Formats: sequence, C-alpha cells, structure tokens
Amino acid sequence: MKFLLLIALFVVAATATVDNEPISQESNVEYNGKYHYHYELKDGSKATQDGVLKSVNADHNGEAVHGKYSFVGDDGETYVVSYTADENGYQPVGAHLPTPPPTPESVLKALEYIRLHPYTPPVKKH
Repeated sequence: MKFLLLIALFVVAATATVDNEPISQESNVEYNGKYHYHYELKDGSKATQDGVLKSVNADHNGEAVHGKYSFVGDDGETYVVSYTADENGYQPVGAHLPTPPPTPESVLKALEYIRLHPYTPPVKKH
C-alpha cells in the first residue's frame, strides 16, 4: 500500500505543471556589444531588455540598457516596471513605485549657491 501511495505521489509530482516554465524565450547578442532578450513565463511574468555599448566620455565606454519587466503580484494585479540603466544609474519607472517627496526650498538654494560658487582648493605656498 505504501508503495502504491509513493508511486501515485511520484506520478502526480511528475505531471504537475510548474507556473514558471517558459512560454517563449529569445536572445540575440551581436559582435558590437548590442544585445536583446525577451522571455515570458506561464505565471504571467515577462521581461524584455536591449543594450548597446556607448562612449560615455573620451576615457570610458559603457553600456546603455533599457527594458521592461512585469509580474503578477500576490494580490492578482500585474505590475510593470520600465527602466533605463546607463552612466546616470538605474532609473526604474512604474505606477506602483513610490516617488520621492519634493526637494525642500532650502536645499535648492544651497545647491544653487554651490553651483555659483564652486570650491577652489587653496594654493599651497612653499
């Protein structure tokens, strides 16, 4: 009896579908550093990303990436995040993401003062 129960459990586990199995998947990497990938899973998750090599300045090269991913949350809602990642950092955008509070006026004035009066190190006298 235990043997039959064990076999039945094995058959159920083997035939069960997993929600995160891929529905579709594609990727392409080119010789010049440009790439693209996309995948979609059975649980509703999706991701797409494109990237290219770019010259940040005369001394540095970097990667510029933009993409989007989505997933179904525990509450049944689909959440979507679009993003850019480059020399300015990772910048996600999504309706569900919190936004920062406005910058206080005193900080804006201080930043303007710093911009107008940049620091110059003192000249060393020998």
